[in-house]
Amino acid sequence: MTRLHSIALAVGLMIGAVTAHAATMVFVNKDVLNVDATSIEVKITSSAPQEYPHVGYRSPVTFEEVGRAWAENHFKLTGGSVNQLRINIHNGDIVEKLLPVKKGIKGMFTKDQAFQYDATIDLELEIVAPDGRVLSSASGKASGLRTIDEKATDADKKQLWAGLVIAVFDALDNELQPQLRKSMGQYVH
Repeated sequence: MTRLHSIALAVGLMIGAVTAHAATMVFVNKDVLNVDATSIEVKITSSAPQEYPHVGYRSPVTFEEVGRAWAENHFKLTGGSVNQLRINIHNGDIVEKLLPVKKGIKGMFTKDQAFQYDATIDLELEIVAPDGRVLSSASGKASGLRTIDEKATDADKKQLWAGLVIAVFDALDNELQPQLRKSMGQYVH
């Protein structure tokens, strides 16, 4: 096997490991809320641009995948009604910003943070009746930021992006918890 094939295989295995991780994502908040509904729907209502500096579309786990895993981890459907829990992701994106790095002799001996990634999520939870009426809703926004050094590989960046998407959902969860109990208390316990 040539060196190029070995590198391609290693990167493929790393990306596969991060993608497989999507099925077993671990969120900080372990609270499970009972929801009087029979199904969950996760919808992306607005897609992020797929051009630089937007890099969220290159993440090995999408906002939709993390949103689905987050919902499955946080909400237990009671079947107490024929309603649906709908999760609308209005904006989920990661934007790359290039940071200044030292050049010349000094730069050869330092390891600078060269990339900053800003992730944002804008999400709305709704209880929807069978006829399509929204019975109750709550919404929230969250953001997160991570940096990575100039020697980071594409696989390093993808791993960082996947973790950042999960971290943003954790931050969103902190904002949503009080709202869920207040504005959606009739359906979410």
